[in-house]
Amino acid sequence: MNVKIPKRVRKKQVPWQHYPSIGIMTRSSKLRRMLLGKQLYWTIKEDGENVTIWKRKVPHTRKQFEYVISSHNQEIAAMDIQVRVRKDCLKYYEKILALIDDNPTFRVSVEECKKGLSVTRIKTYPEPILVVFDIFDTAIMNFLPYTLVHQHCYHYRIPVVILHGITRHRTMSDLLKYKNHILEICEAIKEEGMVVKTFSKDGEYIQAKVKLDIPEPKEKMIREGPVKLPQIPESEIMGAISHVEADFGLDGTPKHDMPLIAKAVAEECRKHLYSSRSNLFQFYQDYMESRK
Repeated sequence: MNVKIPKRVRKKQVPWQHYPSIGIMTRSSKLRRMLLGKQLYWTIKEDGENVTIWKRKVPHTRKQFEYVISSHNQEIAAMDIQVRVRKDCLKYYEKILALIDDNPTFRVSVEECKKGLSVTRIKTYPEPILVVFDIFDTAIMNFLPYTLVHQHCYHYRIPVVILHGITRHRTMSDLLKYKNHILEICEAIKEEGMVVKTFSKDGEYIQAKVKLDIPEPKEKMIREGPVKLPQIPESEIMGAISHVEADFGLDGTPKHDMPLIAKAVAEECRKHLYSSRSNLFQFYQDYMESRK
């Protein structure tokens, strides 16, 4: 891939921005149309917690810097997430810090995967690990192409998401046919799904995801009743609970934890056209038990 990267021109501190949400390919016809005709990079979707590691000036100082661990929605991740990154994944964390020290404008996004059964219970990790899936460069205010991300990670011996394939599709039927092929691959190799990305010379960056547990968008209408939507999958509930833990922390007290979890699950239902479940407390108990 031949991508022209703009010259580095920014010197001022860029405020924190949360990692953009990734749309579901099968849920958006507009998103599918945006992928047509572009070179697409299909990477394995790791099943962990979305964390971004970066470096900033300490407020109210001129020269002092600090490393920041952000969650998907919070500039400062919950303390237990920070401990897992800094302690459990120390050998990978130190390599990422070395990369950032040499490239201070990099904001490195990783999946923080804990040892054992993954967040959505799809795969098992033999050890705690940080896997890089994106690098945002504030000098150009854009994400680096996959090839550059892989090269940086290779030289610093940092795990990076696996590139499964590169494709280009002229028709919608061809794109959807390949999407079905990708899901068959994921099922065969026991992966949650894949993320497809585009990188163009004009800086356009588009992402979409395909997952095994996401049904095709179906709405069942009853003649004189409301729309019936499919229930939110178990993996999405566990993922929402994991996001709450990363953003706010879970103290094991239902009175504190459950309102946050209910709100996060409701947001996932709203975004992905799911109906909620009545037994969220049981999922919460299962999640807390898996942490022991």
